[in-house]
Amino acid sequence: MVCYVTMASLQHMQRLQVQLTEAQAGNLRKTAESEGTSQAEIVRRALEAYLRRPIQAREAAVRARALELIGAFSSGSSDAAENHDRYLAEAILEGNEPSGGV
Repeated sequence: MVCYVTMASLQHMQRLQVQLTEAQAGNLRKTAESEGTSQAEIVRRALEAYLRRPIQAREAAVRARALELIGAFSSGSSDAAENHDRYLAEAILEGNEPSGGV
């Protein structure tokens, strides 16, 4: 059963040849042995983590910019936080800017 799962998952893999320094190859081999996994699996995990980094950095930057906007604007209305849904509904129905300045 394990062989079947392994063979099935290999059908979706693409082969890639990579050249490593002797030190890199040695460290990769030792890491794979100590973790009880293949060198290919170590490389796949490392590549996946590397490829995810730019996405996470962009998402973090978007969140930071959004957080900077908190309190940056004033509607001039003292109840905008409490009645923002009402102001938004009015604006949508009227096709205008929200009356509360939201």
